[in-house]
Amino acid sequence: MDEPVVVRHPVGPPPLALRLAAILAVPLVLYALVAIGQKAVANYQLNQQADALRAEITSLRSENVNLQQQIETARTDTAIETIAREQLGLIKPGDHPMVVVSSQTQSAPPPAQAAPPSAPKPTWRQWWDYLFG
Repeated sequence: MDEPVVVRHPVGPPPLALRLAAILAVPLVLYALVAIGQKAVANYQLNQQADALRAEITSLRSENVNLQQQIETARTDTAIETIAREQLGLIKPGDHPMVVVSSQTQSAPPPAQAAPPSAPKPTWRQWWDYLFG
């Protein structure tokens, strides 16, 4: 029996159409990968901002509830009277203010009176004082 003869063809460069397709496909694939990566980064940043805004909204809602409770508390007659007496120094008609003086504390000198603001000097007088003063 004769053995079959196998003819091998030399492997050469790929056909022109295959080379052109590879040259066009590689940049397109790289561009698609870069675009997808940029979109993924932008999406991640937007999600981080959204999470931060949600946390801020939660904090502001809590603060709002707290402030609403303070408003409701401040509207009571007792709170109004307390604010008037402690913060504004007001008294009810018929009340007699009392000043407690302790014998252990030294009396402080009265606060210094500030000089009343004088009228500003005219410009010519300022220059006169600056040059010849």
